Amino acid sequence: MFGFLKNKRKSLIGLDIGSNVIKILRLDLTGDRPMVTHFAMSDLPPEAIVDGEIMDRELVIQAIQECADKADIPNEPVASAVAGRAVIVKKIVMDQMSEDDAREAIYWEAEQHVPFDIDDITLDFEILKEDIGADQMELLLVAAKKDMILAQADLIRDAGFQPLVIDVASFANQNSWEFANQQGGALPGVDVEDAEETETSAGPDLDEFLEEEAEDTGAHESDIQEEADGEFVALLDVGGGVTNVHIVKDGVPYFTRDLPIGVVQFSEEFQKQLGLTYESAQMVAQGHTEDVDEQLVIDIVRSVGAEIYQGLEPSLSYLKTSGEADGIDRIVLSGGGAHLPGLSGYLADAYNIPSDISDPLSVLDYDPDLFAESNAEELSPLLSVAVGLALREGVKS
Repeated sequence: MFGFLKNKRKSLIGLDIGSNVIKILRLDLTGDRPMVTHFAMSDLPPEAIVDGEIMDRELVIQAIQECADKADIPNEPVASAVAGRAVIVKKIVMDQMSEDDAREAIYWEAEQHVPFDIDDITLDFEILKEDIGADQMELLLVAAKKDMILAQADLIRDAGFQPLVIDVASFANQNSWEFANQQGGALPGVDVEDAEETETSAGPDLDEFLEEEAEDTGAHESDIQEEADGEFVALLDVGGGVTNVHIVKDGVPYFTRDLPIGVVQFSEEFQKQLGLTYESAQMVAQGHTEDVDEQLVIDIVRSVGAEIYQGLEPSLSYLKTSGEADGIDRIVLSGGGAHLPGLSGYLADAYNIPSDISDPLSVLDYDPDLFAESNAEELSPLLSVAVGLALREGVKS
């Protein structure tokens, strides 16, 4: 089920299985600030995961094991995440009723909003507004296909680990960003054991999860949080082949969708227009433009990035037609494409709003030697989902 896992763990491992890269990270949660104790990344062959679908299971398992061995990860529970068309996050309206009655009625309501057989999903909900007039209330509905959750759990088991939580990737990204901005706790994940039960049930403590405030890390001033409160923020996780758009306000998701564009499309254009090898194009995508025409790179990024701009339009139309807002107030980039040269500036100019780059490592303690092979500042946006997963509170073993 999607639900609040009450008892805090002393540590948790976040495993982010991306289209191009596996990221694994362990946090020690006992101190005033979480500490990164283990970390590693492993590249995936292009044919291993295509359009979010695992095409070669053995290659992915091998990459997870290689990554875990590189990080010397202990044999502890793992939090991972799913994404894609089999995950539905949607605000819905239904007749006013008690939470207990809503727990019974939600399955009938879900059938009208979820394009899957109700017996094939696991779901949760949160009452956002108890009274919106006309004897109705507003809920946040979250649903995912059981077979996708179980397949992810089996993959992790076959790699030699015990899955504790299967989260939603966009929620993990939001969790990481909110923690960095001292805005609150995590969104609900999937309790793997409950997902394996034949009965689908909603988690009873999601409201506590949404209301719980994260500890003050001391890394940001209070005015940053005040600035973010009340804003519609578009969290754009630019991955290898997909960009996830996740719009939130005050901890509540308003719109979530995936755009079929990612670092791959930018890199292909770098190769074509700059005559680069695959490896060189990847370096340019990471922001290294020392040996190329920087202005041409920025022009390419703006051209390809226009697809992200266009992909954002349905979310803005939704906010406007629903009467929620006139538009978004801020953009936060994360993922492997966060450092694409000029992308943040292009989106900021296009919408005339601030555009930031996610930096989850800024509020964590870590030994710099953990990132000796890479620059921690460059890596930070890429680790947003992994950090959000490792910040997940789980049940005690």
